[in-house]
Amino acid sequence: MLALVLLFVGPSTCYSEVAPGDWPTVRGPQQNRVSTATNLPEKWDPAGGEGSNLLWKRDDLGSRSTPVVFDGKLYTLVRDKPGTKDEGEKVVCVNAATGEPIWEHPFSVYAADVPDTRVAWSSCVVDPETGRVYAMGVGNYFCCLEGDSGKVVWDRSLQEEFGFLNTFGGRTNLPLVFEDTVLVSAVIIGWGDTPEFGSLAKPAHRFVCFDKATGEVRWLNGTGISPYDTTYSTPTIAVVDGVQQLVFGSGDGGVWALQPRTGVRLWNYPFSRRGLDATPLVDGNTVYMSQNQENTVGTAMGAVVALDATLRGDLTGKELWKQYQIQAGKCSPVLIEDQLWVIDDGAKLQAFDPKTGKKIGPRKSLGRVQRSSPLVADGKVYMCTNGGRWYVLKPDGKRVKVIDKVQLPGAASNDGSPIVAQGRIYLPTSDALYCIGTEESSGEEASYGEAPETAQEKPIEDSTPAVVQVIPYDALLSPGAGLNYQVRLYNAAGQFLQEATEGAKPEFSVSGSGSIDSQGKYVSAKDAAHEAALVTCKVGAVEGTARVRVVPPLPWTFDFESGDNMPISWVGGRVRYVPKKIDGESVAFKRTVLPTPRDPNNKLGTRSDMWMGPSDLSNYTIAADVRFEEVNNHIGDFGVYNCGYTLTVRSSNDKLRLYSWSPHDHRSFAEVNFEPKPDVWYRMKLKVVADEETAIVQGKIWHRDEEEPAEWTVEMTDERPIRAGSPGLYGNAQEAPFYVDNLSVTPNE
Repeated sequence: MLALVLLFVGPSTCYSEVAPGDWPTVRGPQQNRVSTATNLPEKWDPAGGEGSNLLWKRDDLGSRSTPVVFDGKLYTLVRDKPGTKDEGEKVVCVNAATGEPIWEHPFSVYAADVPDTRVAWSSCVVDPETGRVYAMGVGNYFCCLEGDSGKVVWDRSLQEEFGFLNTFGGRTNLPLVFEDTVLVSAVIIGWGDTPEFGSLAKPAHRFVCFDKATGEVRWLNGTGISPYDTTYSTPTIAVVDGVQQLVFGSGDGGVWALQPRTGVRLWNYPFSRRGLDATPLVDGNTVYMSQNQENTVGTAMGAVVALDATLRGDLTGKELWKQYQIQAGKCSPVLIEDQLWVIDDGAKLQAFDPKTGKKIGPRKSLGRVQRSSPLVADGKVYMCTNGGRWYVLKPDGKRVKVIDKVQLPGAASNDGSPIVAQGRIYLPTSDALYCIGTEESSGEEASYGEAPETAQEKPIEDSTPAVVQVIPYDALLSPGAGLNYQVRLYNAAGQFLQEATEGAKPEFSVSGSGSIDSQGKYVSAKDAAHEAALVTCKVGAVEGTARVRVVPPLPWTFDFESGDNMPISWVGGRVRYVPKKIDGESVAFKRTVLPTPRDPNNKLGTRSDMWMGPSDLSNYTIAADVRFEEVNNHIGDFGVYNCGYTLTVRSSNDKLRLYSWSPHDHRSFAEVNFEPKPDVWYRMKLKVVADEETAIVQGKIWHRDEEEPAEWTVEMTDERPIRAGSPGLYGNAQEAPFYVDNLSVTPNE
């Protein structure tokens, strides 16, 4: 029997203990969009002036992002230098009472399909324990910042390191702090295509759980392979029947629950034939969820469902109740006065009995389009339609009473949700960020009702290890480098028991490159190159694993002559690229079809990125041979990545293009005419030299059998330099395949 070092487990989340005036996460301290604030203003005038109840307005902080407030500071994500050649994204911190700036943290957007107008889709989250801020940009840059200064504690490029996917739709998930971890999710196409490595090279909606202090990976797990979509369903962590659950809508169309400390699956409910964007509402043991797409059975569009979250496994057919033809896929449901309010995508409000699912009264038309979620506070509902129509509403028996209705000026649209903190309501729109309140009822004068009782996790009763967590779960090392593993033990309920030391008799072993000793110190092989190792730790009859990539320093060369699979260390490499013989040469072939159990002719993923190594590499040149096939008068696209910049042959418009952010109309780029021919081998080369002020980016292409030209084919100087990034490949084989050979990455001379 193992001795326990933790005999008591606390409340449902770290947000349960925050001050009543703080709003550190999009869902609020209770994670249900409900505030205990009272005496809030019922009316306001966006024009401002005396008696308007508009405390301040920042036109430069208009955004899709929902702000958060902690310890007198407001944090949000916005576009940086919008509409210019130097545009990016940034985290902004302002004084929550006055709107005055405190600090900002700008960062570049690169290797992203997201248009500039969809930047800042995600939202910040604050860790109440440390005051640190976590944020993820549309390009999957993830950072931990000091809340007072904006200083970077740690950051990671989730796209290059793990294969986080971003798309033209812009849908970006947001982080969530839980105890000593921070969790974030996306559709991930990583490295390792076999079950022992988690099959992470195959796409799935997955969560990565990081140590919030260091950025080390605790666990990585997710839902069904080959999801329909990327999504932005905000995860909710709640205690259900004494058990911690991470509940979320998935890209595979299901509602899922995982153990937040371990990633172990608890239950799932297949709900839609598309990804889910709304956020589940957890109330006691019940989860409420809505969607706007085709259901898994029948042809009805949209539904609202209530689920018993105490059950386990597949909950198909086990709904508490379900109402069809309610297309509410963006706005999340809320509870007020024993009514479940659901606002559909057309901004029509329908109330339900939360116990039976019966409709309460007629639908209430509020506008034409709804995206943000309402705020419940002071016995009222505060909300804004996508068209900028603001409401304050209150249940009135079976009807809805309109207390206030305001049309915001101009063409302002609303995507982010209103919040309340320190007696002030904050409303984000595309044109501005509004702070609504009165001097008499905000700040130190703010008042609050009694907070509801917080559900408690059951005390630890079972001390038998069921999960062995080997940390870090995912790592990248150079040959001969070492890593000390930490091992944590959890019971079947996902409760932490203890760290496994010699007293617990952990047994370590390694499969693949390198060696590991009895203390858990791993050392990669000195001659390893683009390989992987699987570290296993066994405690009693239970074992856990961790993954290691071993990537050597530059230079690298790949001629594919062995005919073996792509290097296992490539993120997004295997499955999408396979070895193939052509004209007696063994090359890498970009597939035009990626069969799935649902669709043997699936083409999702045939347009993709691949990353070869560390995201902090700089001052290098990448080169590759490419040969296009023509199918039905179509030729594919191919490009190489270097430090966030891309040199791409775009066959659709016969261009050779150099850029960092493809769909942006104004971000620095250069292009020349180039008409690729099928069945011809070309060689491409991309060189980047960057300093603090600029990046000089140079590319060239020529017939492989000819002498390399002395001059660069296309070049540019970027005054917002991206100074480091993983080498990689871009490929679009949706219409026709292509072949890659003689891939090299070399240090600049």
